[in-house]
Formats: sequence, structure tokens, C-alpha cells
Amino acid sequence: MISEATRGSIVSLHRLHYTNAQIARELRIAKPTVMRWVERYKLEGNLEARPRTGRPRCTTTQDDQNIKSSIKNDPSSTSLNIKEDHNLRCTTQTVRNRLHSFNLHARKPAKKPYLTEPNMEKRMEYSLNYSDKPASFWENVIFLDEKTFYDTSKATNVWRQPGTRYEAQHVVSDGRSGRIGVALFGWMHSSGVGELVDIGPGKFTGERYIDILENAFLPSVRILLYPYPEEFFLVQDNSPIHNCKLVKDWFSTHPEIKVLPHPPRSPDLNPIEHLWAAMERRSKEKDLGSRYNRASVVKRALDFWESLRGRHGQFVTQKMVESMPRRLNCVLEAGGSYTKY
Repeated sequence: MISEATRGSIVSLHRLHYTNAQIARELRIAKPTVMRWVERYKLEGNLEARPRTGRPRCTTTQDDQNIKSSIKNDPSSTSLNIKEDHNLRCTTQTVRNRLHSFNLHARKPAKKPYLTEPNMEKRMEYSLNYSDKPASFWENVIFLDEKTFYDTSKATNVWRQPGTRYEAQHVVSDGRSGRIGVALFGWMHSSGVGELVDIGPGKFTGERYIDILENAFLPSVRILLYPYPEEFFLVQDNSPIHNCKLVKDWFSTHPEIKVLPHPPRSPDLNPIEHLWAAMERRSKEKDLGSRYNRASVVKRALDFWESLRGRHGQFVTQKMVESMPRRLNCVLEAGGSYTKY
């Protein structure tokens, strides 16, 4: 059914002595449609759509509102739950159709660290303090992180409207599950990626972290950032390993490295997370989670990392570093809550 405005345009052009073919071309609609409405206008003198026959709706206006309210209260509700909760005499497909009519669609929930009020306050403070830093500041920052790749797991859906993925009720906290995984250490800079290190199957300790910093991190910094800078900044998360006395003492012996006060539970403020996400997508494409094989996971991770060497990798990391001001502004706009990053 064409809109009332289009029907009016057909009649207006007809009165201006346009042919049916010309009207069809002008309005980009089928010629038979033009002919039908012109004939209707000549015979009946109006453009009102005739009442349609067919099966009546199996849900009332109140039923529709109950369906919508169910999702507002619990975005992870299923169509079957909603049908049973409200004793609806319709199919689950009808429930889904009603949700679609409200522009609600089932999507995988975003996975983000759980944020407390103090967490959000610290995120706001950090973003306020660094939001006015120029691009040249972030170009002199090294972003490092550890990432554990787990086997794949099932995820539930949430019903939401477009553009609401990162609202708190549509986010699932990425709690630890106890699954076996492969832990990796990596770092990046606006000039490119640094070293990717297999942390190993054992417990990650302060001693192991210092070993990586001494024997993998610093040597690769000296290569990528040659000549070795007199001063550079570093972003790392607030894990207990990073903040233990042993590690702090190590950094005190390297005064050229200025560690920024990264807020807790804020991977969205460390652009290296973009690389981890890309690596994870590649892992899923290659079915790494279908059967756990540590050696193959490490090899494919290293292959992906090495593909970022050279000019292509530098272009990628440069763009990621340039996103820092936007990331900080997103945190400010969200009041310290979740962002799209």
C-alpha cells in the first residue's frame, strides 16, 4: 500500500495532464499502481484506502503493551516466557512480530566489565584529566595488556532497539569462568605493534611480568622506537600483578617510563583491546574453540600479530591511538558508564 502523500501526488500530477507513464517515472512507482489510483479518483472522487478483510489481530492493544513492558523490565526475556507470563493466546512468532513492530530485535549482549559507582567516578576523573591532551601526547604512549583466549561458549540474546547495545541492561559482565585458556602479553604504539609473548600455562606472577618486561618488552621498544626515547608514557590496567610492590620497584628503576593512572575496569580506554577483539574474531573463524589445542592457538595468535608488522600495521595502530580523545569523550558523555569501544 502506497502512502497517502504518494496517492495525493498521483492525483496532482494527473490534474497537470501528466500521463500515467510520466507519473510512474516521476514518483518511481509501478505504472499499474498509478492507473489504479487515477481510476479510483475518477470513479469515487477520493483516495481513502478501503477497509481490509482478513483475520483479526490475536493480541489486543493491552497485550502489545504487556509484551513491550516485559522486554523493558527484562531484555533477556524470550518470546515463550512472555507468552506464558501474560497467558497470550498467540504463537511465539506473533510475540516476536509485536516486538519487531516496536523496533526491538534480538541481539547478542555486549560483554563489558561490571562497573560500580566508584569505578565510574574514577573513569570520569581520568577522562576529565586527559580529554584535553593533544594527539601528539597519545602518539608517545605505549599501550600494553594481557589477554586470555578461552574456548567458545554459548551466549544469550537480549531484545533491544538499534543504538542501545551499550546501555547497562543490555550488557553482560565478563566474569571469569574457570575454563582453560591461553594467556598472551602484547603492546602497541602509534608506530606499530611490539612483541607478543606467550605468558605460559602457569600462574602469572610479578616475577613473570618483570621477566617479560625485561626480556621482551624493553628490547622490542628499543627496536620499534629507535632511538630509545628519554621519556614515554605507558598504559596498563589495574591488575594486582601490575600493582604489586615487586613490579612498582622495577618501574622505579626505569624513570623514563611514566605509567598513567589508568582507571579500573576500563578496557575501552586501552585501544589495544581492538587488536585482541580482531584476534578473537580470527580465532572463531578458524574454529579454535572447537577443540582446545594450546600450541595451535598460540601459533595462530602469533601469525595474526605478525601480519600487523610493516606499514599496514602502523596504519592500524595509528588509527587506534587517534581514537583516544573520542574514547575519553564517550566516557564523559556516558557519565562514566559503558561506551561503544
